[in-house]
Amino acid sequence: MSGDSIAPGERSLPDEDEDEGEESLLEVEDLRTVFYTDKEEIHAVDGIDFSIRKGETLGIVGESGSGKSVTARSIMGLIKSPGRIVGGSIRYRGEDLVGKSETELEGYRGGDIAMIFQDPMTSLNPVYTVGNQIKEALDLHQDLTGEEATDEAARLLESVNIPDARRRLSEYPHEFSGGMRQRALIAMALACDPDLLICDEPTTALDVTTQAQILELLQEIQRERDLAMLFITHDIGVIAEVADRVAVMYAGEIIERAAVKPLFADPKHPYTQGLLESIPGRNPEANQLHTIDGDVPTATEPASSCRFAPRCPAAFDECQKVHPATVSVDDDHTVSCLLYPEADSKTDRLAQHRDTDEVIDE
Repeated sequence: MSGDSIAPGERSLPDEDEDEGEESLLEVEDLRTVFYTDKEEIHAVDGIDFSIRKGETLGIVGESGSGKSVTARSIMGLIKSPGRIVGGSIRYRGEDLVGKSETELEGYRGGDIAMIFQDPMTSLNPVYTVGNQIKEALDLHQDLTGEEATDEAARLLESVNIPDARRRLSEYPHEFSGGMRQRALIAMALACDPDLLICDEPTTALDVTTQAQILELLQEIQRERDLAMLFITHDIGVIAEVADRVAVMYAGEIIERAAVKPLFADPKHPYTQGLLESIPGRNPEANQLHTIDGDVPTATEPASSCRFAPRCPAAFDECQKVHPATVSVDDDHTVSCLLYPEADSKTDRLAQHRDTDEVIDE
């Protein structure tokens, strides 16, 4: 990701007055996904909440191991043994997807919720032509076959800016460049005409120029189709370009959540501050890039303290003993950190965090 584009872009959120009282397209509440091994339980997603409205992009950002991709796979119903969703709800248009059968989930995948995966080379089947893979999706979700499916597949490749689309239908994935393979995956996702598009690190394997083109394409498609989008990335600079709101994820938990501009202007959590300070060019006076020492821990038990505390420059003793509650610091801006509410004394803050599972008002 280029260090030149670090300011949040101008995006229009869905009008809140118009949407007041309407259900979110997707609403995730207290989602918990655990992987069981012979030696331990890994709490990959540990009680997260978020929602997405039609036409909106929510970005989830965090380091590798934070639980971002497991969140996406949980929504898609793609968690397999030894993993299992053990708690919470995933409501799509008010319907809880948790606990539905594989047959029921197949009715949602593609047609309602589609996903673009991280590595386009491994996401496409190397032994089938790109055209056949797109036509399979059209057959499954739109009942299109034969020449009708071929025409629609070519139209979809054209819509993602692949030149000479009809000829390209007969080519195999290895004959496409990395950027073209990612465009083909986007075309496959759009073949099902979804309302929600989940993008899991869709530009990670691409060079900077191709990455910028794919991001621009995704935003263009979203505007044209009024899609809701869940955009997952480790690169907070990408979030600035594509998202309306952002959830910062760490060790299975969402630790800060806000609209993009307020979060970039005034990040609250020390982890978020560290991520932003690591963006090239954000602090022109710095002689070198900021780094966050250490690694994301593996959450092998439910959180009973702040999981970021061992890496946090602002940590104090109680951070190792008290699990932070969620604090509302501004309109639609929350943070899970014992440093808040800022106006309260340390003693009062700790008492509030110990005594409630509810959102604390600043």
